Amino acid sequence: MNATQEKIINRALELFNQKGIEYVGMRELAADLDMRIGNLTYYFPTKNDLVYSLSQAYTESNNQIHKELPVKSLHDFLKKNVLLFENGLKYQCLMLSMVHLMEQNTLIATNYKNVMQNRASGLMNDVAVLEENKYVKFAGEDDKLLIVSSNSLQNRFWFSEAVLSGSRQNLASQMTHYLRMKAHLFRPYATKKGIDDIERFLSELS
Repeated sequence: MNATQEKIINRALELFNQKGIEYVGMRELAADLDMRIGNLTYYFPTKNDLVYSLSQAYTESNNQIHKELPVKSLHDFLKKNVLLFENGLKYQCLMLSMVHLMEQNTLIATNYKNVMQNRASGLMNDVAVLEENKYVKFAGEDDKLLIVSSNSLQNRFWFSEAVLSGSRQNLASQMTHYLRMKAHLFRPYATKKGIDDIERFLSELS
C-alpha cells in the first residue's frame, strides 16, 4: 500500500466511524481529502473496494493480536480480549454496519465465512486450553459450546447494543462494561484458580 492509499483509508475510517459507512459517499470523501473523484477511484474503483480494504486491515490486525498473545490462562484470554475490543473500536464502523455490509458487499460476504470459521476454531482452541489447564470445568459439551457462542456473539454485537443504550461517540467509555460482562460469563464454569484470574482481571479494569 502506498502513501496515498494509506491516507485515503485512514481518512475514510475516521469519517465512517463518525457518520457511519452508509452515510459517507465517495464524492464526499474525495472533497474532504481535497482530491478529484477520479484520483480517488484510481486507487479504489468503488466504495465496496475501499470498505473491503478496511475489512482486510481489521482482520489482519486481529490476526496479529491472536498470534502475539497465545492463551495459557483465563487472565491471558481476558487480557487478549481487551486488545481485541480496542481494535474493534478503531474499526467500529465495520461492526456497526455488519448486516448491511454482508448484504451489499459481496467481497466482504465471501470472505466473512472463512474469517468467522477461523475465529470460531481459535476460540474453541482457547477454551480447550483453559479447560486443559484447569481454569474452567464444564459439565458437558453443551456448556462448552454455550461459552464459545456467547463470547462470539458478544464480540460481534456489543457495539450495536452500546450505541442503542448510549451513542456512537461514547463507545470507548462503555467498553469496560462489556469486558466485565465477558469475565462474568466464565464465572459459572471457573475453577478456584479461574475465579482468581477473573477477580484479578476485574481489579485491573477498575
